[in-house]
Amino acid sequence: TGDKHEPSYYTLNSKSKGSNTTACLATDFSAHNATDSETLFNGTEATRVNGDSYYSQVALGDKCKNDPKINFLSLTILGLRILFLKTIVFNVLMTLRLWMS
Repeated sequence: TGDKHEPSYYTLNSKSKGSNTTACLATDFSAHNATDSETLFNGTEATRVNGDSYYSQVALGDKCKNDPKINFLSLTILGLRILFLKTIVFNVLMTLRLWMS
């Protein structure tokens, strides 16, 4: 495709108490050198999965660039999941109430 896509950045933190390891993931970018401006990704190479038109790259380090758009979308998805779960519980409760009466 001819569209130019900028990388989306994700931060994955270790849950163990003694470790400060952070994995930074840059995904879905179209240019092989799109992460060259980020010094964290200098030691790694961008790769592309067979059949996919976008590159991904991962780097291990202590700090990563946070993407506010991704953070907002993640919170939005979490909110929608909670709303969906509440809707299901409400429907089950109302069905049981109707069934018992």
